Parts: sequence; C-alpha cells; structure tokens
Amino acid sequence: MSSVICITFAQSAFAANDASAKQPSQAVDLNIRDVIALAIQNSRTLQNARIGRAVDQYALTVAEAEFLPGFTFGAGADRDTTGDGSESSRVTSAIRLRVPTGGDLLLSSRVAGAGMNDASGVARDSVVELTFSQPLLRGAGFRVARANLRTARVQEEINQLQFEDALINLITSAIRAYRSYVQAIRRQAIALRSFDRAKELLEVNKLLVQAGRMADREVIQAEADVARRELDFIASQGGLDAARLRLVDVLDLETDTQFGEVEELISGQMESLDISNESGLATAFANRRDHKISLLNLNNAETNLQVAENARLWDLSLTLGRTLRGPSDSFQDPFSDLQLGGDRVSLDFRVPVGRNAAGFARLTEKRAAASVKIAENTLAELVQRIQIEVRNAVRDYEIAVTRLELAKKARDLVKQKTEIEREKLNLGVTTNFQLVVFENDLVLAENAELDAYIARLNAETALNRTLGTTLEEWEIEVDRVALTPTSPAIFSDQDEATR
Repeated sequence: MSSVICITFAQSAFAANDASAKQPSQAVDLNIRDVIALAIQNSRTLQNARIGRAVDQYALTVAEAEFLPGFTFGAGADRDTTGDGSESSRVTSAIRLRVPTGGDLLLSSRVAGAGMNDASGVARDSVVELTFSQPLLRGAGFRVARANLRTARVQEEINQLQFEDALINLITSAIRAYRSYVQAIRRQAIALRSFDRAKELLEVNKLLVQAGRMADREVIQAEADVARRELDFIASQGGLDAARLRLVDVLDLETDTQFGEVEELISGQMESLDISNESGLATAFANRRDHKISLLNLNNAETNLQVAENARLWDLSLTLGRTLRGPSDSFQDPFSDLQLGGDRVSLDFRVPVGRNAAGFARLTEKRAAASVKIAENTLAELVQRIQIEVRNAVRDYEIAVTRLELAKKARDLVKQKTEIEREKLNLGVTTNFQLVVFENDLVLAENAELDAYIARLNAETALNRTLGTTLEEWEIEVDRVALTPTSPAIFSDQDEATR
C-alpha cells in the first residue's frame, strides 16, 4: 500500500485560551486507495456477500452435473420364515444418464442368488437391462431439457453482478466519507486561520488606540470578532469529529480510532472529463450492473415461460429397451453367460382428463407469462431511469466544474480585496468594521471554494457510479476481492501512483 493507516488512541483536545487543536501523535498519510482497501477488507456487508457467493457457485456446480452420469448401488437379503427357511440375496446397480434432448439412458443390472447358507453359493439369476426413453412432446427438445442448466448459469451471472454492485456502492460510500473527513479538516484550518487573523487585527487595533489613531470603542468590534471566530473554530472541531466517526463507520473500525495526515485532494489543476449525454448513455447501458441484471432476469422469465408452455403439451414418449439374462455357475462372475432376453419398443401416451386436469399447468403458464411482462416493464422503467440519471449526472458534473472555476476566482478577488482593506486600515483611511466585513467575506469565499472542490470530486465519483465505471476507474480486481478479502492486493496495479 502506498500509505499506511495511523490508528492511535490519543484524545484530541481544544484549549480555549490558545485556540489550537492538538495533532495526532503520529502523522502518516491516509489516501483514497487505503480507504478503499480498508472498506473492502472490513465491510461486514461484503463479507456476507462473499458467503452468499460461495453458496451460489456451489449451486451452479450442482446444476452443471445434470447431464453427467449418475451411479446407484443397492443390496438386500430375504429369509422365508414361513416355509422351509430359504434365503435369497440380490445386488443391484444402475447408471443413469440424462441427455440434452430430454431423454434418459439407463443401464441397470441385478444379480439374485438363493441358498446362500449353502457352501456352493450358486448364483441363480443375472439380468442386465439397457433402456432409453425419449419424450416426444412434453419435455422434449434441447431448449426445454436444458432450461434448468441455462437458468442456473444466468442466475450465476446475476449473482456476480449483484456482488459487483454491492462493491461499487461500498467504494462510493467510502470515497465520499473520506472526502467529507478531508473537507472537515480543511474547514477547521480555514476557521483557525480566520481566528488567527482576528487576533492579529485586535492587536493592531490596540496599537492604533495607543497611538491615538483609533477610538477605544473601535476595539470592541475586533474583540467581538475574535470571540465569534473562536466559536466558529470550536464548531469546526465538532464537525471534524462527526466526519471522522462517519468514516470510521464506513471502514468498520473502532469508534475511538484517530487518523493521521490525509491526502491533499485540493491541489493543482484538475483535468475535466470529456463527456456528453449520448456517450454517457452508451457507457451506462454497456456497464451498469442493474441494467445487465434486468436483461438477465427477462431472459430467465422467458425461459420459464417456454418451460411452462411445454408442460401443457400431452405426454408422448418413446422407449427402447434390451434385456440380457441368464444363470451363472459362479457368484463371482455372474455376467459370464448372458443371453438375449428380449427387446422392447413402446410408445406411451398420457392425456389429462377432466375440467381441472390441466389447471395447475395452465396456472403455471399464466404466472410465467405475467413474470415476462413484469420483467419487460421493469426493464423499460430502468432504461428510463438510467437515461434520467445519466443526464442529471452529466449536468451536475458540468455545473460542478464551472462552480469550482468561479469559486476559485471569487476567493482570489475577495482575498485581494481584504488585503487592500487591511493596508488601508493601517493607514487609517478605513474603518475597523469594514475590515471585519471583508474578513467575513474571505471566510465565506474560502469555504465556498472548499465546498466546490469537494463537490467537483464527488460529482465525478457520482458520474462513475451512474455510468457503472467505478471498478474500472479505480482498477479494482473483483476476483481478488471475492477470493482474497484479507489481501491488500485488490488493485490491478498496486504500484500505480495514488489518484
């Protein structure tokens, strides 16, 4: 990790007489990548999602085994207590294979023996049967027969996308909480500088009074301004601690955790994104997980409808069979002398009779058809919502960029205005009240610039969330997050410079 979290338990205290806050005993950087890594590592919500993913993946494994051969083995023994006390035994085995056409291939064997209390242990009967049954109407065809497997695979895609969506929400929350914490630190610094300037102004006023260049009553204005600046600084401390607790909550750390120095978010020229409504919509529809999930849900609903429609067909099936049987002189080799026992070809036809005989199948079909319509409406509603969200996100981002430019320009002008007014006060050509007013304007302008910086950064984060590009933006390896939650190596490039 490019930086290390500093976790200390030193209490931050404020002394009203010197109006300064104690810094953490150890100052180390805390950047956004550290915050993302900690949030992913500690989040209980994500831990629950990982547990669910393990079950989901096993469910897919079970579904994938539908067309693999299955083997069964059985054995039994009988004793006739009403007659001569004869004994018999049997051993059965079967291999069943479900084929993608909807048919079943069964190979079964049975070895039955009598007189097992006899030392000879002669096997009396051995039977091997090979049977293939293929439905011709209900349950027939690749699409219907593979419906469960296809649905399971689609559901696995949905589960993966839901995990990624939960990860995106967590990352977005962690980033915003971290920036709020940085914002609170910067706001406290602005309050402290304003407080220091107010005290300096008070000292200047006292010197001017001593020199006879200012009336005594003018000092009251400066003293009131010092008291108000001190109150603002105390309030900023409360805001900083509240922001720290919000960040601690997102990162699932101890409530008394203290952080060291943070990353300088507000520095240099910020590069603006080249984004339009059209390109944003194309990106969102290609990347947003909820849109992909809605499409997959519609796919599953259509599959279920096809299965329900097929279930209303008559049951017509073709069965082919061959039987081999024969006695054997050795119980250890019962299949050494099998002979053809017969072939079987049958065509079975079953039709439900009665007013409500097909009622359940019809109800299932109606429910499946309703689910398809609901899925279509949900998708249409989501598409409309995505269009609105993308337009809002693009507009908010553009406004945030413009707002930041204007806030920086306004702060520079207000700062120049205040410095000129301070010089005029030293020359005695302006009033103390006027300078205090300008100082208030400067504090407001600095806070407005700070808010504009954070809003600009959060607008870009919100835009990435809306477009579904958060994981790509921060180069998060989802497989690493899902498989190795305690490993810090969750980024595709761990050596990349901090964003």
